[in-house]
Amino acid sequence: MPGRDYRPVDYDRLYYRLDLEPGASEADVKHRYRHLAQILHPDKWRHPTAASMRWADEQFKRVKEARELLEAYWSVHHAPPVSRSALSVAQADQLHAQMQSLVAQRERVRAELDGLRAERTRTLEDIRRMKAERDALHGELAAMRDKEHEAREAHEAQAEPPSEAVDMSSHPGGMREFLFARLDDPSRGWLLTLSASVFVCIVVFVVAHLVVGLLLAPLARFEAGRWLAHVLQWGLVAAGLVLAFGWGWSQRTLYRAGRAGSEHPVALPADETRRRVNAALRYETHYGAEWSVESCEAAPDDSHFALRATMRFSPGSHAATRRHTVTFRCQARRSGAAQTALAYDFSVAAPTWWLVPAARVVRDLRKRLDADLGALR
Repeated sequence: MPGRDYRPVDYDRLYYRLDLEPGASEADVKHRYRHLAQILHPDKWRHPTAASMRWADEQFKRVKEARELLEAYWSVHHAPPVSRSALSVAQADQLHAQMQSLVAQRERVRAELDGLRAERTRTLEDIRRMKAERDALHGELAAMRDKEHEAREAHEAQAEPPSEAVDMSSHPGGMREFLFARLDDPSRGWLLTLSASVFVCIVVFVVAHLVVGLLLAPLARFEAGRWLAHVLQWGLVAAGLVLAFGWGWSQRTLYRAGRAGSEHPVALPADETRRRVNAALRYETHYGAEWSVESCEAAPDDSHFALRATMRFSPGSHAATRRHTVTFRCQARRSGAAQTALAYDFSVAAPTWWLVPAARVVRDLRKRLDADLGALR
């Protein structure tokens, strides 16, 4: 970078060179320069000695410089320059050194900014590369899960007897598996659920209408009889819908609990798995009942264990006799250094109208098991 003189211009001295008072107009500057040029110009100088010629030449250059600086100021500001005291040589040198230091600091900052920009570009490229690798790993994991699911379905299809696959209506458990597997289908399960709900509503309404028509047909001639028939019909419709949807929700909850309890790996040792299963059984708060462990068989080396627990409850009264039961069975075996293969299932012994409380007990225990054990799905 070429050097530059940062010392301020003393415009008062420039005026004095032209024999003018500070603040004179631009016209005065031009007029005075022409007058001095007629005297000091080398071609006009009347004393042709060498010394006088050198002095006149220096004076002419100083007058010309003064005129140029003053005219430049006037062309920019259109006003006479303000008088100010000139800096000393030491102050001017100090200011010049400070300016040079600031310029060098600016260059260093620019170099650091360029380095940061380059580092940011490299970081963004690394992030894009890691995202691509993550997407590829997710794709591979999804493909592995699909293959494992297909292999499991093929193994289950081979293990089932042919008669169950052909005639599912004769096996209630098989029918439930068949129906709820399609209702839980993420692609069209919502449509099947909606269709089944509409169908149930229609069936309940028709049955209630037929029952009321058969029971209260003789009273239909009276106004009070028709009013009573409408009230009874809609009461039957409401009760039927509550029972139907409660039964459906309970069966779906039990089906999901059965699916979640199929054998699956858990990233815990067998002894820690047994401890967490016992801890999950202790935190039941529904209906004032608790799980009671009826049997627990464990190997001395903690390679496997089998557990059976039962809950007896009676919804609506904590002091009543516990007439309904939910049985929980769990089996586990060691499948690795710190991995266990776990399987569990439920069985419910309760009337149809008490299936909803039983399903709530099963659902809450399944959620606690999944949260405490952290299954490797």
